[in-house]
Amino acid sequence: MMVRALQSRILRNYRFKTPSQFYTILLRVWKCLTDNPLIPVSVWAANPELLPLFLALAAKYHEVYQRAASYASKLDIAEREVIQAQLIAYMDEIASVLEAAAVRNPEVLITSGFDLAKERRSIARGSAPQASSEDGKVPGEQTQS
Repeated sequence: MMVRALQSRILRNYRFKTPSQFYTILLRVWKCLTDNPLIPVSVWAANPELLPLFLALAAKYHEVYQRAASYASKLDIAEREVIQAQLIAYMDEIASVLEAAAVRNPEVLITSGFDLAKERRSIARGSAPQASSEDGKVPGEQTQS
């Protein structure tokens, strides 16, 4: 008997985070995708520039984020926002690529650094038998005398 594991998917929760929360997720994903031996090179074959572009932009975001946090320059904050929007687009694309690769190799998602959600299978259940009340009264209803 073959037991099939529940399919996971990547949560796209990084889209709606504050800069500091986004930065935390970005650092984790950046670290996990850098030279990860559990993600085969063939995963990136359809778009070979995607990962290098993401990693380079993540490094730039790291620098700009640090400057914006230290000096609170309006230019740095504006640049951080622009780069964050670009990174979200890259992360969406990377998430799709990794989910497709995970069909054959589920470890790809586990080691990606993204937050994951388990796909829950809906199990059809029969309806519970109705308890019959003796004289048609609704429980908790008071009778008038």
